[in-house]
Amino acid sequence: MLHYLNKEEKNRSRELWEQAFPEDSDCFRDYYYTEKTRDNRLLVLEEGGQILSMLHRNPYLLQTGEKTAVCDYIVGVATDKNSRRKGYMRQLMEKALKDMREEGMPFCFLMPAFEALYLPFDFTYIYKKQSRELQQEKFSNLQLRRAENRDLQAAAAYMEAWLSKRYEVYAKRDFSYIERLKREIESENGCLELLFEKDTLAGMKAYWGMDKPEERLLFCEENYSRLQGEATPAIMGRIVNLPEFLSCIRLRETAEKEEYTVILGVEDRILPENAGLWKWTLNRSSSGAKRICPKAEEKSESKEKADISLEISEITAWLFGYSVPDSLGVWRERIRPFCGVFLDEIV
Repeated sequence: MLHYLNKEEKNRSRELWEQAFPEDSDCFRDYYYTEKTRDNRLLVLEEGGQILSMLHRNPYLLQTGEKTAVCDYIVGVATDKNSRRKGYMRQLMEKALKDMREEGMPFCFLMPAFEALYLPFDFTYIYKKQSRELQQEKFSNLQLRRAENRDLQAAAAYMEAWLSKRYEVYAKRDFSYIERLKREIESENGCLELLFEKDTLAGMKAYWGMDKPEERLLFCEENYSRLQGEATPAIMGRIVNLPEFLSCIRLRETAEKEEYTVILGVEDRILPENAGLWKWTLNRSSSGAKRICPKAEEKSESKEKADISLEISEITAWLFGYSVPDSLGVWRERIRPFCGVFLDEIV
């Protein structure tokens, strides 16, 4: 039976989590099943009272250009070792994606353990992680101290301002976010620290790890840090409600006209409600799309012809600014994808 667990039932999935993710400490599992399951949705497939497969939908309030939206971070996708290769993951993923679309969610995202597992569901990379390091020669100008609860409101304001200056897609930081993040870091024997220049908050850093501590985050001004190594693919995403997502996109300031209408042809094998021909009208502050035919151009009898024809994964990668399809033509210079994505959540 495929269904969502209610609040009282969620702890029943912990045994499968421990089997699937043995690298997690007991303290981290305690944190997750105390904190994250308070507001997530946990989809399972069970038979005879045994949970055989699960998928966790963890909600985050995201900045998406000029708008905000609650989007699910998919984590904890696992199947019992004796029940694999039976298509259980596919059932869970398709159910979750369809539910998200019906809920009006623009997109969802995940951190893949294995990229190949998610390609059949039209996930594609949308974010590369770029590591940073403090410039040690300038570190002497900063004072470092452990973050206390009284600091969290200021820490949230700092992180929100830091992100908003650099990115258009990121998880909104507020007191609740930082309070939960602090608990998460401490569950793995870590510490959230604040960097001060005299009396001014100039950055934040954190480390965690039971056996071998590693950096969890670093936020600070560029004059105190530098890029470290090459950016690496980290987060995959998928558009789940196409018109909701397209409403976040607008024209470039350099577009020749104030408004354009483009006929967009979309292939989506998992969510047919996204497929077909869409009349997409954009200006420099907003956009809106309406489906005019439920089938792609070559399969329809519509008199409209697509200006752009793409698979849903190609649209996702393009509009997140990750990669640009070769077939865009003049629309590449007219339509403005998101400029800057930052998604560093773990669970």
